[in-house]
Amino acid sequence: MAPDQEWCLACGAAAGTEVVEAEGWRVPLYLGGGLVALAIIGVILAIVALSKQGEDGTATPTPTAVAAVPPAATPTISPLPTTDPALTPTPTVDGGTGTAVPTETPTATPTDTATPDPGSGTFPGWTGSDGDYTIILKSAETQADAEKFAQKAQDAGTTVGILNSSDYSNLNGGYYVVFSGDYSSKSDAEADLDGLRADYEDAYVRQIKS
Repeated sequence: MAPDQEWCLACGAAAGTEVVEAEGWRVPLYLGGGLVALAIIGVILAIVALSKQGEDGTATPTPTAVAAVPPAATPTISPLPTTDPALTPTPTVDGGTGTAVPTETPTATPTDTATPDPGSGTFPGWTGSDGDYTIILKSAETQADAEKFAQKAQDAGTTVGILNSSDYSNLNGGYYVVFSGDYSSKSDAEADLDGLRADYEDAYVRQIKS
């Protein structure tokens, strides 16, 4: 090497210069790494905080208040005025408490009324009361046969009618019955039966019940 040369150009060794290691170079490196780590942690914490805030901030549906509808008023039916004192209940005073106790007016029980039988159209149906008796002259399976028989009986001077046996509980259903008269008792019907049997030998007395 030349006298003023400080470094070997072939191997790079120092001729007379001492290379001193730089002091404190690790501190900035450590500080930089720490700052980077803190920044990463801060970013992570921020993301976690935002996620929790999003979950906690979810809107909970608020129930809509519905106005309560009051029940419909029950109409009060006022009793009809009556001018008949017999139909107006008279309150009596209870001797123990002094409270007026209304007396009950007995309700009339409706009586059973027999529904008129329309008959066959040509001859009348049963017009007697429920439970009355009659004299049966013939039971036909068809309305035409019953009307034919009834017409002959009527032409002979016998008062007749036709009823449908299916409308009465004590008769066999499915027949058109030609009958004569209605009687409140069996004995009255039997009294006229003998006179009719002279012309209608199969005639008999039967009770009619709805």
